[in-house]
Amino acid sequence: MVNTESARLFLGSDFDKYRQALNVALHSDEPYLNAINKYVLGVRGKEIRPILSLLAGLSCGSLSEQSYCSAAATEMLHTATLMHDDVVDQANMRRGALSVSAMFSAPAAVLTGDFWLARSLNLLVSKCDREITLNFSNAIRRMSEGELLQLDKADRLDTTEEDYFRIIYGKTAALFVASLKSAALAAGADDLSKDCIESYAEHIGLAFQIRDDILDYSPNLDTGKLPGADLKERKITLPLLGALKSAPQKAEFILSEIGKIEGVFTRQSTPQEEEIIANVSDFVIKNGGIEYADEKLSEQIGLAADSLSPLPSSDARQMLIGFAEYVGKRGR
Repeated sequence: MVNTESARLFLGSDFDKYRQALNVALHSDEPYLNAINKYVLGVRGKEIRPILSLLAGLSCGSLSEQSYCSAAATEMLHTATLMHDDVVDQANMRRGALSVSAMFSAPAAVLTGDFWLARSLNLLVSKCDREITLNFSNAIRRMSEGELLQLDKADRLDTTEEDYFRIIYGKTAALFVASLKSAALAAGADDLSKDCIESYAEHIGLAFQIRDDILDYSPNLDTGKLPGADLKERKITLPLLGALKSAPQKAEFILSEIGKIEGVFTRQSTPQEEEIIANVSDFVIKNGGIEYADEKLSEQIGLAADSLSPLPSSDARQMLIGFAEYVGKRGR
């Protein structure tokens, strides 16, 4: 099965060129910032987004300096958001190691995230065509809008399934779309190929977030994500929406219980809140919420793979199709 390791091996020197672009873009004359950057790069994640970006470029032709810079900008933008998220959530761990805010300080994490964001934009402006830069600037806007919509809906506790997909397109899929569409542009793809890649990116991005939301209700899996984290922030995600759809007579009670959670960003949850989270999680599992979300996940995976059908057959295209399957099974 395709996974991040097999994809890195397949990409070979192209992956190395992306890494080189990333390292050059992050260099600073400030020793303290370089020390933090070295730490972050030492505990890097799976780099799924830049990997998919490079594969998308290859499936549309060949890679160039714009391809590597676009992939590097993707990883910098994504990592910047993680550093900021960890400060907001007061998270001590990230990718199995201490978060930047825990290892250094919250201000250091915020400012380092700002640096990564600034360097990603600088790289795009200096090395990439205007349309690629616009793709990423639009993605940053959509990411902010998605997160703010989620906060608003967490306050109101009135998230619909339509709201949910708007939220996850913004907070997750938008960056996949910007990254992979930019890769197609950098490869000189025709309009049909660009549309295929954009559709694949949207569906794989939605699938990625759905799988992440399923993992929040999977305490027995070693995923690196704390179970119940979404409920602690009053987020109504697809597994819960599926369970509420299955048992509508209990919806008012379940939502009123979640309403008793004050939103845990800067404090430990109370014993009462932990009990509510456990009971709601049990409700989701018993009323088919996981299965409902899994069906929607499979639908997105299928749509992602089908999107690539018009592209010429190639090893890179097959890797993208295989990666869709990998995203669907992530954490299993």
